[in-house]
Amino acid sequence: MSEIGLIGCGSWGFNYLKTLVSIPGATILYVCDLKEQILDNVKLLYPHLRVTNRYQDLLEDDKVRGVIIATPPESHFSLAAKFLAGKKAVLVEKPVTYRYREAEELIQLARKNNTILMAGHLMEYHPAVLKLQDCISKGLLGDLRYILLERANLGKVRNDVSVLRDLAVHDLSIVRRLVDREPLWVSAQGGYFLQDGLCDMATITMGFTGNLLAQIHVNWLYPVKKRQVAVAGNRMMAFWDDAGVDVKLQFVSYNEARIMTEIDNTPPLTCQCLHFFNCINTKTEPQTGLHDISWVMKVLDLTEQSLFSNGARLYFRHDR
Repeated sequence: MSEIGLIGCGSWGFNYLKTLVSIPGATILYVCDLKEQILDNVKLLYPHLRVTNRYQDLLEDDKVRGVIIATPPESHFSLAAKFLAGKKAVLVEKPVTYRYREAEELIQLARKNNTILMAGHLMEYHPAVLKLQDCISKGLLGDLRYILLERANLGKVRNDVSVLRDLAVHDLSIVRRLVDREPLWVSAQGGYFLQDGLCDMATITMGFTGNLLAQIHVNWLYPVKKRQVAVAGNRMMAFWDDAGVDVKLQFVSYNEARIMTEIDNTPPLTCQCLHFFNCINTKTEPQTGLHDISWVMKVLDLTEQSLFSNGARLYFRHDR
């Protein structure tokens, strides 16, 4: 198993830590955070782990083969760039960067140094998404025609990123995994109701070749937690409710016959961490690697541009 360090041990970073210590053979060489209170808590719960408030300790240690970056988004680019330049594998939480051009800089840096850059696009490691992808690739649904993803709740309203970079990234990565081709165009409408300058509700529409339309709705202004994916092909439909009591994947024919499929209950974060370790050890490209990062970040960039342009349809490639 690979020797790694964890940078950032706040709420989500601590989820990483709990996951990592539960994986047999995982070697955590460092836990790094700027807040002494967080480090004290780590030492209390996991006294065998080495803690530090200096990311340089990880960068300078040749035993560290890779790092997981789960710090606030504004620090992702600078930290990831330093570790890629140091030829260490990097798993960086979403959003990978604030700007598309920064993501492209990291991609070029990873290529230049022949090292791994992987995004924490968690939903691409969810067993339900992987099962759905497999069924689509086998032609169970037929030719895809429409995809609808809804992610909403009155939960934590963030003041560092918009609902697009907090929630929509999940669903964009799901679309990327299921469709695996570039959209022709992207359009978005939304609103700024709770905070100036940060979108808190948006609907994203993407058009693809093959007469396929995909829509994503993300919303902080909603009283019920909602995490749903519906995929319609010309033969059959699929439905998955990730927030429901019954999280089985459903396949629905057009005569309303339903087939329920069991889903592997391995936590997606465990699957993601294991994949990162495997990529380090085998020197293979992650499934949420360079191509995935570029796709998601470019669509996200077009989405924000479209919002600022009153929902204008923007093309993925300028030659269209």
